[in-house]
Amino acid sequence: MLDLLEADRAFVAENEAQILDLEAQITARQRWIDLLRDAQRAAKQRLSSYKYPVLTLPNEILGEIFMHFLPPYPDPPPLVGNLSPICLTHVCRRWRDVACKTPSLWRAIELHPSVHRLSNLGETLSLIAKWSARSGHSPLSIRMECRRQFDPISIFTSLIPHRARWEHLNLNFGSGSYIQTLDIDRPMPLLRSLTLTVWDAVGTPLPLLEVPLLRTVVINDQGSPSLVLPWSQLTSLTLRRTHPGACLSILREASQLLECRLHLWSQRTPLGGGAVVLPRLESLVFERDSEVCREFFESLVTPALRRLELPEAFLRPHDVETLKAYISKSGCTLQSLRVTALASLIQQILYRMAFRSIPTITFCE
Repeated sequence: MLDLLEADRAFVAENEAQILDLEAQITARQRWIDLLRDAQRAAKQRLSSYKYPVLTLPNEILGEIFMHFLPPYPDPPPLVGNLSPICLTHVCRRWRDVACKTPSLWRAIELHPSVHRLSNLGETLSLIAKWSARSGHSPLSIRMECRRQFDPISIFTSLIPHRARWEHLNLNFGSGSYIQTLDIDRPMPLLRSLTLTVWDAVGTPLPLLEVPLLRTVVINDQGSPSLVLPWSQLTSLTLRRTHPGACLSILREASQLLECRLHLWSQRTPLGGGAVVLPRLESLVFERDSEVCREFFESLVTPALRRLELPEAFLRPHDVETLKAYISKSGCTLQSLRVTALASLIQQILYRMAFRSIPTITFCE
């Protein structure tokens, strides 16, 4: 019996000692946990009071950074999608506020519903309204390709109230009939450049009269009969797929040109009409797939010409002599000559020997 009592006392004493030891360990660890919780609270407090460097930037600098997210103006970003400025409004509230209040982010608008996968006309018109409102009073750059299934008239009409702000206009119409319904002949006081592609000229040409700042025009053969343009005030002109006779008629009026790029379309009839003098023209480029028209080239007189690019076929059969005669007739001092569609190495050597006074001569097969 005594042995059993002694064993009970030993058992109780052992467990009481273990409990005391565990309580001591718990107390020690609790102090350590409390220290850890204090460190955790301090870290949370430091984090909550920390501001990321980008969030400390003034709104003006943040807006300038946003501008580098976009293509250089006047090229437009996508209306929707990953590269649209709309993406900037989805990052945080501050970015949204800054983006929506930075008019230059919204001043270049591309309207190409099939590319942007816009589901319906209503969505397109809603986006146009948002972009137009966010652009404030900034000049606008508009690029539009008409597609019948998206009612191009309605889309373009939504931009007409902002016509006074149009600075760069790039229109690709399947039919010239669209032009007749767009009030494009009204004043556009800020318009500096116009690109017009029309594949079917229809109706009476509309005059563009009140465009005092217009200096650059890119237009194709069906576009030029659709509008009456102030050719005499232009300094840069690109004519695409245009007959030589029509080109000469336009160039006779465009006496202030500094740059000219031509894509000639074949014409069998003689040109006539005498020489066309372009007294200020500095750069003349014939696109390499232009139809051969030596008579057209020889009709031009360009005393200020500095840069010339043309297909070798324009100068045949006596290419070097033809070019020498042209330079002599114009009295120009070329600084750059580029001859395209020239594969013969011997011909290249002949050009370099004949025109040693031209600093830069290049060739392209």
